[in-house]
Amino acid sequence: MSTKFYFSENYRQVLSEIEDFVFESANNSNIAVEKFLEAHDEALEFVVQNPNTPSVHPQTGDQSWIFGDGRYRIFFKVIIDGKNIKIYLTHIMDNRRANLDIYPANSLPTYEIE
Repeated sequence: MSTKFYFSENYRQVLSEIEDFVFESANNSNIAVEKFLEAHDEALEFVVQNPNTPSVHPQTGDQSWIFGDGRYRIFFKVIIDGKNIKIYLTHIMDNRRANLDIYPANSLPTYEIE
């Protein structure tokens, strides 16, 4: 069976932003970025091995899978054509970010000192 990934421009852009965010939030640590990328690769490998495991969202038609202890989520669409699997990666989220494009009502809590 042959599998091919297709990365949308949005996916590439957000992946780059997450890499930057991980790097900056870990005090400019390349090790943190490498761990993120390893977890990302493991999630993609899981999708290759189990393309029908994540259920299809009834409204959007895509699938998603969490990784990195639930911190990250990839969104994708799988097309199986005989012995060929095409996986279209459409979006990725870091749950430590606001993700206002998906959840516009999100807010980050702030505290006021009286």
